Amino acid sequence: MPRSTALFFAFVISLCLIAPVAFGQTPALTLQVQLPDSRLDAPDGATIVMPATGIGQAVAASVIVTNRSTTQQQINFIQLTGALDFTLSNLPQTPFILAPGAAVGFQITYAASTSARTTARLAVNYSAGVGPVTSSTTVGVTFAGTAPEFVYIFTPPGGNATPVGNNATLQFPPTAIDATATGAVVLSNRGTNEGRVQSVTASGTNFTLSGLPVPGTVVSAGSDVRFSVLFTPRQLDPVQGALTVATGDRAATFALAGSGTGALFAYEQGAAMPLLPNQTLALSSANVGERSTLPITVRNTGNADARLTTINITGTGFTLEQVPMLPVTLTPGSALSFLVAFSPTTPGQANGRLRIGNDDFTVTANALGATLNFAYTVGSQVTTVPNAGSVIFTPVAVGSSSSLRFAINNSGTAATTVTSIGLAAPSTVFTLSGLPALPATLEPGESIAFDLNFAPSALGTSTATLRVDNQSFTLTGAGNAPPPLPAIRFDGTTGSQEPLQQPAVGLTIASPYPLALNGTLTLAFNSDVFASDPAVQFATSGRTVNFTIPANSTRAIFANNLEQIRVQTGSVAGTILLTPTVATDSGINLTPTSPPALALTVAQAAPRILSAIVSARTANSVTLLVSGYSTSRSVTQMDLAFTPVSGESIGTTRLTLNVEPAFIGWFSGTGSAPFGSLFTASVPLTFAGDVTNVTTPVETVQSVSITLGNRVGTSPAVSVNLR
Repeated sequence: MPRSTALFFAFVISLCLIAPVAFGQTPALTLQVQLPDSRLDAPDGATIVMPATGIGQAVAASVIVTNRSTTQQQINFIQLTGALDFTLSNLPQTPFILAPGAAVGFQITYAASTSARTTARLAVNYSAGVGPVTSSTTVGVTFAGTAPEFVYIFTPPGGNATPVGNNATLQFPPTAIDATATGAVVLSNRGTNEGRVQSVTASGTNFTLSGLPVPGTVVSAGSDVRFSVLFTPRQLDPVQGALTVATGDRAATFALAGSGTGALFAYEQGAAMPLLPNQTLALSSANVGERSTLPITVRNTGNADARLTTINITGTGFTLEQVPMLPVTLTPGSALSFLVAFSPTTPGQANGRLRIGNDDFTVTANALGATLNFAYTVGSQVTTVPNAGSVIFTPVAVGSSSSLRFAINNSGTAATTVTSIGLAAPSTVFTLSGLPALPATLEPGESIAFDLNFAPSALGTSTATLRVDNQSFTLTGAGNAPPPLPAIRFDGTTGSQEPLQQPAVGLTIASPYPLALNGTLTLAFNSDVFASDPAVQFATSGRTVNFTIPANSTRAIFANNLEQIRVQTGSVAGTILLTPTVATDSGINLTPTSPPALALTVAQAAPRILSAIVSARTANSVTLLVSGYSTSRSVTQMDLAFTPVSGESIGTTRLTLNVEPAFIGWFSGTGSAPFGSLFTASVPLTFAGDVTNVTTPVETVQSVSITLGNRVGTSPAVSVNLR
């Protein structure tokens, strides 16, 4: 009899996910630990570290026990053994029943009593079903508690390293005046957890800090940070200060102490009148062609010999007389004297600079003759201003300007000439206009005037120096906040978007703004499925992009002079939020308190198959590679429809696979994180049975049609030819 053409096939199916996915048996109970800053899956035997910020500090974690099986599980007991620093709370009363898919939670707290590493083991015993326990399973997790502990070591200049405790004194050796002695402080973490150095500060005008760690610096267990305390005495008497180091949970304070040694100069002018460095020496007025003098005495009031190498003076009309031969050594208590002389050749205020050793003094004198007076007018108010005085502008908003009238009057008894009027340094904030022709001769009682203009480019106070011959004036103006930014609006794409797209968006303001603007558009992604997608970003890469809005315009301009920027929607369901910040060229923030945001949404949808190919083939088997995405990060089933070759009959034409456990494993694992909801599934198919017109079982199937489904819907079918 001829062989029957009816075929019966036994399909042996296995499913794995590429990159890679393990197919182990899921335990009935799984443990998950929620720490303050992370959520961890805790397989049986795992160790979870609970880091405290310091001794005496506590950290709590939530433990969630979930029944991953399809049957009821009886929780017989929950037990914690080990260090007493660990305690359990909010425990449910055992035994109790945990239904399939149900979860129960409780809390474990670690209160560090030492910086040493301590451990405790949490055990959860359970059995299948309900009733007397005949056999049970225990899953457990080890908790390891760690904490930092800081110690301090101080090395004085030229001394030995010494451990110091809180409130200790860090003593510096006697140090020459204005010299600097450097002490080293080591902050060492001898605990088992990283600690943080929040701040290091010092008080006392003679003490400064160098090489400080950045606030919030993390110091690993067994590591240290170092910095220097600099002592620069400015006086001979003992001085004190304080050093405060704040770590994660406490602060340590140390006293700083030191004294100065060396020579110290004291100065007198005229008849024993004290004179301090940087003070002004005012000589008596002198008529042009005449002379006035002022005696100066230099005395060593220090505790060491002083070597004086420099005595000189600068400034038109100023000279020195009766200066001793230099260099000269002044023993403690000894002194020398000389004269400062003023011999003017032109009338007016004269300014000079006297230097004695390392100390400077301003020298002034008035040459009698013509006298110039200066004043400025704002509105109807006239304000006189002396040499070295201040000219104050009316505050004005950034982007606007104000002006005032500056006048020069000769109130003396002789004619004088103004030869130069200008700013000491170029400025775009302060400008002059309407200047008279120079040089300008002012007879007694005559005046000249010009305009001073102020156009601030930044908030706050701006200054410049106006010079009129040898007279100088400080120009001061305050820039107020510019006008509010008009409403920011988005244009282009809005609302619901398809995955794996690049929609374009733009940005405008409601009306032209007078200043050039710089801005940043920031992208944030709020996932609907508790998983981020690194592919959600701007098409130019990254989640921030800069733009500009030229002055007196409304549209934002992005890189390459584009008026729109494209956004990659990725493959995960969620909301993409675009939020702008805007500032002026000078850095003034104009962003509204509640800036507008553009929301682009990618919905949870049925899976989509991007491609399906045959990756391997034998006489009895083929392996399919199915690539696609699921915005909900879930795939529950795979349907395979087999089309036989003409003349062949197959026993099984349709097959439905429950792939949800495999895809849960893929999407919950770290390997899927870089790919959003993208996946590639490997589907090995093994064929068995009789054949009629072909030679191998695989050749009986012409093609396979594949669809994927989840709780939202089913994907369009994709076919793969096996011939």
